[in-house]
Amino acid sequence: MIAPSRQQVSAGSRAEADQLLNAVVEELQLLARQDGTCGILVTKTGPGQFTVELSDDVPFGITEERIG
Repeated sequence: MIAPSRQQVSAGSRAEADQLLNAVVEELQLLARQDGTCGILVTKTGPGQFTVELSDDVPFGITEERIG
């Protein structure tokens, strides 16, 4: 099964957020390697809320963080 190129993460604590974000970023790194053109964008959308996605705006091999 292929992971979606965009995932929502909700966490109740900083430790949980770190764990979930790391897992999602690892999944998307595998997808990014297959394509070879996109990087990963992590956007904080609210307290404990994040969107993690493959992005053409981020160079391949880079994970960038933003606050939305």
